[in-house]
Amino acid sequence: MTEKMQVWPNNSRWEGTKQYSSWHFDPTRPPEPGKDSYTYVCRFDADFTEEIKACMPLVTKNTWANRNKYKIKDELWSASAEEQDLINAGADPNMPIFERAGNCWHIAKFGLISMHLGLQKCDINFHNQSTGQMLVEHIDNFAGTHARENSFKIADIDEHPDRMRRFTIMLADWQLGQVFQLGNANFTQWRAGDCITWEWKDIPHATCNMGWWDRPMLQITGRTTPATTKLLERASQDLVIKL
Repeated sequence: MTEKMQVWPNNSRWEGTKQYSSWHFDPTRPPEPGKDSYTYVCRFDADFTEEIKACMPLVTKNTWANRNKYKIKDELWSASAEEQDLINAGADPNMPIFERAGNCWHIAKFGLISMHLGLQKCDINFHNQSTGQMLVEHIDNFAGTHARENSFKIADIDEHPDRMRRFTIMLADWQLGQVFQLGNANFTQWRAGDCITWEWKDIPHATCNMGWWDRPMLQITGRTTPATTKLLERASQDLVIKL
C-alpha cells in the first residue's frame, strides 16, 4: 500500500494547512460559536497564582524558527514552510511569539485539569505571552506528534481529527490589549480558569499581547477518550469545575 503524504503548495505552511480545512475563509461573515470559531467548554474554579510563579522561571523564549525543537533534535518537517511564509510576508522568523515551559505534569492543578479533560498521551504546556509578542495566523496540524514521524505522512488524526483535541485554559483574568482570535471571533474578557477548544484542523487562529501585562495560559493537547466526549456534550458558560 502506498503511504499517503500531505502536499503543501509552494512550500507554504499556510496554504498547506488551509487546503485541508473546511472553514469558509470569509472575513465578512459574523462569527458563530462551535465549529465556526471556538467552543467555550467550562471554567476551572481555582487560583493559579502560585502555579504561574512556579512556571515562569522554567520558560524559554520561542520564535517561529525554534518553537517546535523542544520535542525533537532534528528540524521539524514543517519548519522551513513556516519560516518561508513569514519571509514572504516581510516578517522575521526569529521574532518572539511566546514563552513556554513544556511537560508541566509536576504542577498538581495542571494534572488535575488534564484528568477532567479525559485526554490520553497528552502534552501539558505552560505559555506566557508578554508585551509585544505575537503568534501569527495559522491552522494547527500537530506537526510534532509522534504519529507523523517527523514527515509529511498523513496520520490517523488527519483522517479522524476528533481523535486529537487541544484545550486552552486561561490562568489569569483578561487584561486590555490581549487578543485570542479564532475564525472570525475574538476571545477576550476571559476569567482565570476559562477553558476553550476549537476544531484544530479547520479554524485559523492567532494571538497577540498589545497590553502591559503578561498573558499566562495552559495548553493541553492529547488523544480523546469517551470522557472527553462527555465533557464536550456538557460544554457551557455555566459549567464550573471546582479544583
